[in-house]
Amino acid sequence: MELVVVLSVFMFIIGVTTTIFLSIFSQQKRILQAGEALNQSSFAMEYVSRAARMSIVDPSGSCLVDENMAGHPGYFYLLTHYDSASGFYQGIKLLGNDGVCQEFFLDQDGVFKEIKDGAAAQNLLSEKFPLAYARFVVNGDKTLFGASQNDPVQPRVSMAIKMQLQENGILKDRILQTSVSQINLNVQQ
Repeated sequence: MELVVVLSVFMFIIGVTTTIFLSIFSQQKRILQAGEALNQSSFAMEYVSRAARMSIVDPSGSCLVDENMAGHPGYFYLLTHYDSASGFYQGIKLLGNDGVCQEFFLDQDGVFKEIKDGAAAQNLLSEKFPLAYARFVVNGDKTLFGASQNDPVQPRVSMAIKMQLQENGILKDRILQTSVSQINLNVQQ
C-alpha cells in the first residue's frame, strides 16, 4: 500500500513537472519567433528608411519609371504596385545617392523584396514572415504617386508593414510604421 502511494505521488510530481516544462518550452518558442520577426522587420524598415533618406533627385527620369514606361524626371520618389482594394501603394522606387536605382515592394505572395538596378528581386524579409500589407504614402497624401523637386514641401515618405504571427493558435497582428524625410533639403532658389 505504501508503495502505491509513493508511486502515485511520484507520478503526480513527474506529470506537473512535465507540464510546466512543456509550457515553458512553448512560451520560449513563441518569444523567439516573435523576436526573430521583429528583428527582421526592424532591419527591413531601417534599410528602406536609410535608402529614402539618402535618395537623390532623378534628373533624367531613367530610374523613376512607372508601369506605363513613363519616366518622371525631377522626382525623388515614385510609388509603385498600386493596390486598388486598399487604395494604397505597396512599393516605392528611388535613386540612391550612389546612383543605384532601387525598388522596394510587397509581392503577391506577401514577401517584401528589393530590386537594385533592374536585377532579380531579392527578399528583404524571410518567407517565414509573410506580410499582410506594406503601404507607402508620400507627403502624407495617399493620392500622390511621387515626390518632386517642385513640391512646396520637403519630400517625406511614410511606410507601414503588417505582419501576422501565430500565438497559441491565434493570428496576432504586428504593425510597424515610420516616416522619413530626405537628409538633403529640397530648397527652391
